[in-house]
Amino acid sequence: MSTQSTNGTTSEDYTLVTVEGILFDMDGTLVDSTAAVEKTMGDWATKQGITPEFFFSHSHGVRTRDNVRRFQTVPVKGEDLTEEELIKTVTELEESIAESGRLLGLAGGRGIDPLPGMHTLLEALKAGGARFGVVTSATAIYATSALKTAKVVDLPFRITGDQCTHGKPHPEPFLKGKSSTPSLLARVEALRQLPGPPITSASNVLVFEDAPSGLKAGLAAGCQTLAVCTSHSRDQIRAIDATYRVVDLTRVEVVTIDKEKGTITLRLKTLEKEEEEAK
Repeated sequence: MSTQSTNGTTSEDYTLVTVEGILFDMDGTLVDSTAAVEKTMGDWATKQGITPEFFFSHSHGVRTRDNVRRFQTVPVKGEDLTEEELIKTVTELEESIAESGRLLGLAGGRGIDPLPGMHTLLEALKAGGARFGVVTSATAIYATSALKTAKVVDLPFRITGDQCTHGKPHPEPFLKGKSSTPSLLARVEALRQLPGPPITSASNVLVFEDAPSGLKAGLAAGCQTLAVCTSHSRDQIRAIDATYRVVDLTRVEVVTIDKEKGTITLRLKTLEKEEEEAK
């Protein structure tokens, strides 16, 4: 499925997209924490009496607290945990993921690593004064550790799962502002609070995501979405409703940033174009 945009123009080889702000997911979009997550959450899933394969097929892009509520059976059913107990469980799990990533990295393996093209894209956006930020289902504890490990610093803003009442695929994470008040009228308030001309509409914001839940949340918030094939197969990404699809962030280039107009123009090598050229 494909959602068409009025802001994108297609040339023979590339698609040009002009937006007023960008929101990035973290895990699977900017950083790869697969090894660390699989170690910690795979062990946890086994203890809950479910296979890691089943758990991961239903949990990607979903907040840890929502997964605990849904899947935990021991020592207490997740749905029976008090809020205090839930926060304690989530904190322990996400601290364990961060520590696993650190230890795997120190051992010379894959821990929590930047995904291809991430640093180049973020540095170009920062250098040009573009309006962007990170919106993640992770808690502040884990997000801080993961971004630091992947050497992602000086972000304009970051919204974490523990700042939201509802996690993805609910649109709240993408509508959340620094005031912590989700509102359709506010429309990605965190971006609008950054310097520059007013962001006219959520439809002029581009959400970068790798997970179906995040792409669904972005579209539900009224944003355009860009799906990357970094955690799901190309077949899975083709089946997801998204405005644009690319293999990874190396296929995204900043063309211009107009601070006076408050716009960002990107050049995309879309998944569809790459596959067409490979035929």
